[in-house]
Amino acid sequence: MHMSVIRSLPLGFIALLSGCASILGGTGKQTLTLNSEPSGAAVHMNGTERGTTPFTYNYVAADGEELVFELRRPGYKAASVNIRPSRNNGILFADAMLLHIPYIVDKNNPKLYAMPTSEITLQLYKEFSEVAMRQALPISAVNSSVLNNTNLGKMQGKVMKLDKLSPFRDLLQPEILSGAVTSGLRDTWLDSKMARIGTSKGDETVQRAKMHMQPSIRSVQVDLRGERTSIYGPVELEMDWKIMSALAKDSVLLNIPQKTTYYANGDRVGDVINAAVTHAARLFAEHEGLQDQLAGFYGSGLALSKGSEVQMSAPTPIVFNTRREMIPALVRAVVTIQTDNGHGSGFLISNDGYLITNEHVLGSSANVKVKFEQGFTLDAQVVKVNKDFDLALVKVQATDLPALSIGDDKVLMLGEEIFAIGTPLDATLGQSVSRGVLSGRRELEGRFYLQTDVSINPGNSGGPFIDEDGKVVGVATMKISGKGLEGLGFGVPISVALKELNITIGKP
Repeated sequence: MHMSVIRSLPLGFIALLSGCASILGGTGKQTLTLNSEPSGAAVHMNGTERGTTPFTYNYVAADGEELVFELRRPGYKAASVNIRPSRNNGILFADAMLLHIPYIVDKNNPKLYAMPTSEITLQLYKEFSEVAMRQALPISAVNSSVLNNTNLGKMQGKVMKLDKLSPFRDLLQPEILSGAVTSGLRDTWLDSKMARIGTSKGDETVQRAKMHMQPSIRSVQVDLRGERTSIYGPVELEMDWKIMSALAKDSVLLNIPQKTTYYANGDRVGDVINAAVTHAARLFAEHEGLQDQLAGFYGSGLALSKGSEVQMSAPTPIVFNTRREMIPALVRAVVTIQTDNGHGSGFLISNDGYLITNEHVLGSSANVKVKFEQGFTLDAQVVKVNKDFDLALVKVQATDLPALSIGDDKVLMLGEEIFAIGTPLDATLGQSVSRGVLSGRRELEGRFYLQTDVSINPGNSGGPFIDEDGKVVGVATMKISGKGLEGLGFGVPISVALKELNITIGKP
């Protein structure tokens, strides 16, 4: 062992070295026990495999001043922690003064170093498939039943009470912790975003997902040690994860109670509660059977959005002899829908007055006016809407109206000609016609659309896409516009529109 000596030593000093070492050895801070949840993970230190958890490590100065431990287990994401043993020359200096011997510094003596903690536990999280379908689950504000002045456990042996000065004071304003929940779910199969219930954007997000989640914290217990800037120890959290229906107010679809333990490993004390909630959210995503349950809720919600089945007879085909006569004949089945807030387009699919349009054209209106190309206007009733697909079914009381025949959007070829008929910009422009081609089939936010370069403008919404045979193949829905962007129009395929409005069309 190499030693640097300040001055020459008496011969008898050699016998004192062991005594000095025994004093240093009394600190007992050179050993680190490394645990994992679940256990049995391979421990790699500074890139070399050293054993499996639970693993006991005794510091050797040759391992360096910074130790990097990485835990690996099949089916789980690797977890790592960096440890910097601290060196305390003062211990050896005190021994030297006590024994009236020269001050000796042996930087390679492991007993001169101390671990910041004697035990560390790392949580391993399951890996999720990157190609798995993600399930939308909006998060409303976190609730907490942990009250002011509650005993939260101990820190440095002293009882912690929850108050506005506590490092866990976020429990008194739990909505702040919603970000910790979304952070924990970020790399999972759940697509979770904050949604403020009661706002138009928040309600729309929840409606599309068919559900939302209300996390609730029931209790917190800690046993922390260390400094406020570097805290170690367990944080026990009891939570309820409530899945709420978007279609029935205050209806609980599922409640999953959960008890988790987060192990702080050098955290700032003010970050511990956020880290514990993030940890709990990540484990929530691993709950067995949850994917199937949420998929079932979503499917049930979609079915409810369709409403009850509407059966109707296929319309009598509109007669035209030549391609030149086709569009002038078909415009008689396309209408302008007028509401208190503006207008849009629609088209008849039955001779007795059923017509399809966009949900956003109607807004909250239950009754609208429908203006026909022939010049007359009729009152109409909204039969049903499907906000998920921006579709609506409207009915006028009439008979023998011209109606469009249903085409097959699945056999459309790229580049095939498409016509759009509607009332763009102003109600005086009713039954305007534009022409383009099928540019592609796209999936946007989990919905399938026909893409076309047909000119679509405000007021065209809800109008039909017509194929080369004069049959309706889609419902004009939206246009993406911006500087330098042209020719990006989208429509719901007619097969999807009929399915999502639960319409069955029989024989004429």
